[in-house]
Amino acid sequence: MTPDETPLKQIRTFQGDVAEALRREQRSLVSIQQAEHLKKGATSSATGTPSEDTKRRTEIFFLFLGSLALFVLGTVGAWYAYNEFVRRTVTPIMTAPANRFVSTNTEINLTLTATSREALIDTLSNAVRGAPSGELIHINFPLSTITFLETLGTRAPGSLIRAFDPLFMFGAFGESTFLIIKLTSFENAFAGMLAWEENLNQDIGPLFATAELSKNIAPESTFTDVTDKNKDIRMLALGDQPVLLYSFFDNNMLIITDHIETLRILMDRLTREKLSR
Repeated sequence: MTPDETPLKQIRTFQGDVAEALRREQRSLVSIQQAEHLKKGATSSATGTPSEDTKRRTEIFFLFLGSLALFVLGTVGAWYAYNEFVRRTVTPIMTAPANRFVSTNTEINLTLTATSREALIDTLSNAVRGAPSGELIHINFPLSTITFLETLGTRAPGSLIRAFDPLFMFGAFGESTFLIIKLTSFENAFAGMLAWEENLNQDIGPLFATAELSKNIAPESTFTDVTDKNKDIRMLALGDQPVLLYSFFDNNMLIITDHIETLRILMDRLTREKLSR
């Protein structure tokens, strides 16, 4: 210690050094704390939130998923709309009854409740009454050939009935009535019809348009052979007026009617049906 350095000055100098040291130390602590705080913030930012690439990939994934869902929904909707359009615009396929042997203009379906000869004749006569001229009408009802003939109480030979298929067609062409019966045996049908001629008019005559004329047919009247357009026909007439006539088509069908023109029409349509198959 020099003589000029008094104890008071030395104490002040020491205090200044200590204060300076403390200030430096305080700055160091603050710097350390700030650095640590920044380090923690950076670490939190790196580990706590997704990166920009991850966020972008996530957004793209959900965008693709949404687009795919919209595409699937759109495809399903278009498919449903197309099927509905087809269902509503396509003309439904009409299935013809098995006993409609020729094309017709009109189809009339009957639910028969008649169990007697008279009731059946009345029902069918009313069904064909008033048929338009030149139009072919099919009267469809659920009876087999044998049931039909039994209900009418016919006296057809057993061999003839066995030669008939269960399917037959009853209808009208204008005011004329016809009956078409499918055959299982032409030979038995041919012989059976010859034997049935004796009672044919009385058994089924009332079904036809010539029912009133048939009442005037003498019991001894017989069927005669007639040829029309190379077709052999058996005909029962009152004078020059045909009352009942029948013929065979291709040995597969029997046609019974009351007018020669009706027979021609039916033969022609059956031929066209055969050629179109």
